Amino acid sequence: MKTRDPTLKPIVSNLHLVIAESSITAGLLAMSVLTPFFNSIGLNQTQISETQMMFMIITILLNLPLGYIADRFSRKWANIIGDFGHAIIMLVYSQIGGFWGAVFCECIFGISSALTDGVDQSLLKHFVSKIANTTDTSESNLLKTKTAHLEIARQACSLFIVILGGPIGAISLRLAVALSSVNHFIGGIISIFIKDDSTKLQPTHQNPLKDISHIIKICLQTPMLRRRIFAFAIAREMTHGIIWAATPLFLEAGVPMSFVSLVWAGNTMMAILGTHLAAKYSNRLSDSAILVVPVALMTISTMTMGLKLNIVTVWFYGLMGITQGWTAATMPPMVQRYTKPSEETSVLSFTKTLSHLLYIPAVWIIGYASDIKLTYGLLATTIIFLPLGLISIKTLTKHA
Repeated sequence: MKTRDPTLKPIVSNLHLVIAESSITAGLLAMSVLTPFFNSIGLNQTQISETQMMFMIITILLNLPLGYIADRFSRKWANIIGDFGHAIIMLVYSQIGGFWGAVFCECIFGISSALTDGVDQSLLKHFVSKIANTTDTSESNLLKTKTAHLEIARQACSLFIVILGGPIGAISLRLAVALSSVNHFIGGIISIFIKDDSTKLQPTHQNPLKDISHIIKICLQTPMLRRRIFAFAIAREMTHGIIWAATPLFLEAGVPMSFVSLVWAGNTMMAILGTHLAAKYSNRLSDSAILVVPVALMTISTMTMGLKLNIVTVWFYGLMGITQGWTAATMPPMVQRYTKPSEETSVLSFTKTLSHLLYIPAVWIIGYASDIKLTYGLLATTIIFLPLGLISIKTLTKHA
């Protein structure tokens, strides 16, 4: 890459700002103590799952419309409003006292998340395209590499933040939740300095709902895109539903509460490893082979711990971290390869919407199973996602 080219410098600077904003807003300081926080205000595992279902319902309703607005008007300002909104709601979250307060916060949190879903990856692709055109580099390979680098940076920031969360949570669970707003305030400030010159979506109908409907039809009627959207949704959610039972699982296995944040940090390090492996090897693999990796790792992890949970087998949770890092680095470029630049946020938002639709029943089933017995939540994860993963692998193999 010709880094001395003067026309390249502002493009690279904007790319670095996108990576910085996306990285610093990736982690939640209170993540390792969030389940104990929910328990402290009277929520059981089923109720925790129900609050997450409410978050997903709001996100599903607004993800694509707000993604369309970001494509149509400004991806940068969608990020700014979403980041500051996220920061404010975390401050409110720290003061709630029960189930309905958590539901309210998750609903507002869903709005801010819908604003930013897909924006970072769209901006990343935009600046990568400009760099590729300037340097005569393969855009596809560069996008995969930069997406992996972005995910490594996101996981590194998450690692730092989650390590802080444990000791702060030991002092005060509410303080840990309140301080989870700080990195999002910083992210909003960084977003202000991004110069967004990405291609804007030009409406083809006077009614924006018709434009949104047209984008959905493209997603569902374009076979190569549709198959990768469903693969993205399955891969993304296979590590998501069990996350709310993770801390109880660690405690059940014999990990002391004072070490739980370190276990979370270790899992984040495994996610970084997964992202590094994706950066090194994914360019050599077909799309179906890329999906085989997370399906296999998830199955080994959940089955091993589900059949026998103890201080030794709990280490297999690290495979879920590798899965998370691998899928975050490989799945977005897979979808973007078949997406128009002007519609990327909308298509990625639609992809996330399908993910959320899958997450709602999955998280409720996993949470309900975990309330009966924690290890049942692990086995439920396998029962749900192994068949879906195998079906998706088969379709990607048949129609490469």
